Amino acid sequence: MTVSASNKDFVSDLGADQVIDHRSEKFEDLVETVDLVFDLIGGETQERSFSVIKPGGALISTLQEPDKGRAADRNIRGRRYTAQPNGAQLREIANLIDQARKGRRRKHLSAREVAEAQAALKDKHLRGKVVLKILR
Repeated sequence: MTVSASNKDFVSDLGADQVIDHRSEKFEDLVETVDLVFDLIGGETQERSFSVIKPGGALISTLQEPDKGRAADRNIRGRRYTAQPNGAQLREIANLIDQARKGRRRKHLSAREVAEAQAALKDKHLRGKVVLKILR
């Protein structure tokens, strides 16, 4: 997994096998070939990702369709993935998170604290997600 240096310990604690500082290290110089790259960056990072995927592997991007010609030349699948809203899937994800208990919840905010949550997202680099709890 690639992260900034300040997040290396955090993602290691979450269970990442290998953590690379994307600002000072090139992942293509440090990893063996892999079966799958899940690209959340696109652009030049996606282009560099082709070199670390095994033949028969896949490059999946949430941002841009990987170059089909380059993927074919390397005998890999290149696809773009876009999530669709699905309540049942979101409930299942929530259940998995609850079971794993690996997430770090720093603070739960009530609906009345939406402005505080928005300010935190705007002014700080937060780890994880902001959770607003809606009471009925």
